[in-house]
Amino acid sequence: MRKTPAVAILLLVALAVGSAVPLTTQAQSGPIGARPAADDMPHRTARAFAPFIRAIILRRINQAQQMFKIRRNVQTYLETAETVQILGRFAKPDRLELNLVGGRTLGNNIGILYFTVTNEEGPVAFKIYYYGVGEDVYIGRMELTDNWDDIEAGAVSVEALANPITVNLGGIIDDSGQ
Repeated sequence: MRKTPAVAILLLVALAVGSAVPLTTQAQSGPIGARPAADDMPHRTARAFAPFIRAIILRRINQAQQMFKIRRNVQTYLETAETVQILGRFAKPDRLELNLVGGRTLGNNIGILYFTVTNEEGPVAFKIYYYGVGEDVYIGRMELTDNWDDIEAGAVSVEALANPITVNLGGIIDDSGQ
């Protein structure tokens, strides 16, 4: 995955978070004829974040920084022993599927996205707090967990999609279940 223009990433993230809210919010955003485009936003968001999360799993922070700006506190968090241990569970991330579970909008170009990935050792959740400034998208905070109680609490803290959107960590969408 090559470097994507910052404008396109910002647009994808802003539109994706807007579509990761309940259908009542989507109904307010436009006429019924506009829904098919809005329904595609979670797919675009999942595809946009898959290479980023793959880079995080592989601990290629410089590669991840080319996609989204990562705040220093997030970099420090990714270097903690617990986070390194969780990320160490993924020997071959290309074979894994990423699930966009939901999100929440906190303001204009500010929001939270909630992803899960599962391997033979169990699920891991990624809660990503982002914001946009100008043409750049920043990852202001990130939480990873492999604890079932924390995964459940994280999923409840965002507005869930009707069905999680699944892509492989290379960004290819799996439409078999939809």
